[in-house]
Amino acid sequence: MSAEQQAEPQVEMSYRATIEDFREALRARMRAAPAGRRMRWLMIVIAVLLLTFAVTSWLTKRTVDVPLLVTPTAVLLVMLFVPRMQARQFYRLADAAGACHTVVDDSGITITNQQQTSSLTWQAMARYTETQRVFVLVSGDKNASCLTLLPKRGVSDSGDVDRLRALFDQHLTRV
Repeated sequence: MSAEQQAEPQVEMSYRATIEDFREALRARMRAAPAGRRMRWLMIVIAVLLLTFAVTSWLTKRTVDVPLLVTPTAVLLVMLFVPRMQARQFYRLADAAGACHTVVDDSGITITNQQQTSSLTWQAMARYTETQRVFVLVSGDKNASCLTLLPKRGVSDSGDVDRLRALFDQHLTRV
């Protein structure tokens, strides 16, 4: 290896993603993507409007139509449980592939598991966000359709988290 290659910042990670990692990553993606933020606000507005109609109906007619009671409850339950169900589905797929070994360097990200090796250039992931437990890399499209999560517990040295953050700040836009 040349001195130039050794000087490149490189961070290696080994981890097995958990359901909670996926929950956190999906929540972060929802906040990072304009479409996700619109969807969240739209669901809240619909629930509030339906509750307002239900209260108005109760105050004027002393009765409430069943759909006006059931629909806001259903909307709130969907808001709460769909991300959890998605996280479980992603986890099942990731768990079947086994533990991951990830290398992050100036050329991009390489993720290897029992089934495959994936290499992502920095252009594939335009933005990133950070939570307490994971780094979440998302594509640049308005829906953030591509998602890569990197659990911080996967690094061997606590200083590697700062090195990862520096690499991401150098190549990606923080959301």
